[in-house]
Amino acid sequence: MVVTDGELLHQLVHVLRFKKNDECVLLDGNGGKANGIIETIDKKVAIIKLSDYKTFEKPKRNIALYIAISKKPFTFEFIIQKATELGVTDIIPIITEHCQVREIRNEKRLLTIIKEAAEQCERVFLPKLHPVLKFMNFIENPPDGKILTGDARMHDVKLGEIKISANENVNLIIGPEGGLTEKELLEIHKIDGQIFILGDNILRMETAAVAALSVILCG
Repeated sequence: MVVTDGELLHQLVHVLRFKKNDECVLLDGNGGKANGIIETIDKKVAIIKLSDYKTFEKPKRNIALYIAISKKPFTFEFIIQKATELGVTDIIPIITEHCQVREIRNEKRLLTIIKEAAEQCERVFLPKLHPVLKFMNFIENPPDGKILTGDARMHDVKLGEIKISANENVNLIIGPEGGLTEKELLEIHKIDGQIFILGDNILRMETAAVAALSVILCG
């Protein structure tokens, strides 16, 4: 494989600091994975000898994260990074009543964060970043599978007690700073969603997202 893309070469040379004869792993983001040995590398070109190319099947279930747009860009980016590492298949920014920011301001940066996080954990499929969705549009057209959201004050069950089958789609909603409103939580109940609790403490949205996904995906 011949690499001439300037951004990728910068990453190979200056970030990962690859040199001639170094081994590497290459991913195409669509289920393909190969081992490689770098034969030539400099600022203009890299030539990589590929071997052991494999293709993988897509996950049997979708794990969708509906994440409220945080007022702090770093918080939103952190959640997307960790969600990618943990294995979500879909990331959907959602606008709720308490959201102070109602648009994605730098989609290109978010896509870069997803790509780099996938590379870090050697994910063979990139999660899909969807357009921004309004909360009531979600309620009016609920997705297939379990619908889950957390709230420390108004909850039905502990997250660890919810039974999720291996092939069942999961849709996790993480509210913004200030959480979802009581009205929004009642709307989730109307579409047979479950409201869970993670523990005794009220968590920041980034902590709640990582903790909940860890239970769902790694439990």
